[in-house]
Amino acid sequence: MSIIDTVSAALKAERDVFPIGRSVCGNDILCAHRGGYAGKQLIVTAAIHARECYTAHVVLRQIAEFAGGGNDGVYFVPLVNPDGALFFESGDTQGSAVLERFKDRHRTWKANADGVDLNCNFDANWGTGEQNKRTVGASDYIGEYPLCAPESLALCRFTERVKPSMTVSYHCMGGELYWEFFQSGVRRVRDEKLADLIAKRIDVKKVDGDLHSAGGYKDFCVQTLGIPAVTIELIKAGEHPFGYEDFLPDILKNAHLPKFILDIL
Repeated sequence: MSIIDTVSAALKAERDVFPIGRSVCGNDILCAHRGGYAGKQLIVTAAIHARECYTAHVVLRQIAEFAGGGNDGVYFVPLVNPDGALFFESGDTQGSAVLERFKDRHRTWKANADGVDLNCNFDANWGTGEQNKRTVGASDYIGEYPLCAPESLALCRFTERVKPSMTVSYHCMGGELYWEFFQSGVRRVRDEKLADLIAKRIDVKKVDGDLHSAGGYKDFCVQTLGIPAVTIELIKAGEHPFGYEDFLPDILKNAHLPKFILDIL
């Protein structure tokens, strides 16, 4: 079963499920909400990069474990890049001329079906990252302009509507947590304290002072929305491509993280 089918099947059992948008190839980007709506809201995303699509299993486990109750709630988006995920798993190009052109690279692919790296496509110092590229490819292509990709646009607009208290994004690899994007003063103190607590909770390294990337979802949340946001890089060591089994320790460590974060916000 593909990761798209796995996510769809898991979310069928949820009462509050809806698409936040569609991918280049027309696949739904599904979201499930658990908990109340009147209190703090958290957005948790995974699989924005194709070859990291099994981070979706971490979010699916969180959905199953989050009991809800009270006013606080969580929006879970397990698979931001469904086209890329399917291409990574099987080489299925879904009619995309770009994916067909790069078919021999599907096991290292990070981008969407148009070759845009979604985590470089947000309007947060767009195009200024050290590894940013101006040409279509497996990774790091920033796109023609911010939010040109339907997936990043959908996630951006959805986040603006929800106005969450915080966001969490799952990637791999490195066993690290990133939290900075030029915030200062009270906001910086707040965000670093949260990052410290989260990193200790799930046994990853909090990375300070690394501001060489740009245009990411976390960057947009920090810069434009003024909220704390973290990018969590799962799997401490290894080499892509990773399989489901490689994520099992992280699935367990992160199973109750949404509740933990809501409690400390």
